[in-house]
Amino acid sequence: MDFSAPDVLDSPLLRRASAVVESIVSVPPREKLGEILELLVRWNRRFNLVSRASDPGKILADALVDAAALTLALEAGGGKVADLGAGAGLVSWALSFMMPETELVLVEANARKAGFLRRVAGMLSGKKGGFTIVNTRLEEIKAGPLWRAAFSRAVWPPAQGWRLAAPHLAPGGSYTILAGPGTPTPRGWGLFLYQDLFPDCGDYSARRLLRRSR
Repeated sequence: MDFSAPDVLDSPLLRRASAVVESIVSVPPREKLGEILELLVRWNRRFNLVSRASDPGKILADALVDAAALTLALEAGGGKVADLGAGAGLVSWALSFMMPETELVLVEANARKAGFLRRVAGMLSGKKGGFTIVNTRLEEIKAGPLWRAAFSRAVWPPAQGWRLAAPHLAPGGSYTILAGPGTPTPRGWGLFLYQDLFPDCGDYSARRLLRRSR
């Protein structure tokens, strides 16, 4: 996964994703995206944070569009929002610029990935909302109304994800899943199709969010 950050940031794929994002919210600053990408490739050489066969442009493009979709599913404002199974945290880093008042809690069980998250959080330490990195399994966090909302990629089936997330949500809090095309919508969940969220989402039209509230 070696690349030049300027080449990725100027790629047609990322320009297209940026146009989709900008239809509803501002794209994060180019220089910050470049810094995060360069840090990711350095760490990835040692710790394999993401597959070395991955296309960095696609990873970043997907993260930007997913973060923009989340701004429509998560209510604006302060309070804590948790990224469950944060991985390399790209969705959260993008979201931190799109929802600057929000404090993001990144939950990641893998110690090396959590170390990377702390480095990026330190690099972005001047941001208003702030970050908390929690290096543990979600199942090991004591239950209580910790977060006003939480989200994850399709780390667990919806019912299992809800059972894990719900004990940590404030009353009225929501849990959102960044789901792939064709993911069924269980009873009691709301469905948000990217083709309905964005004026012109092109290749992202089949993506979807699933959301459930307490």
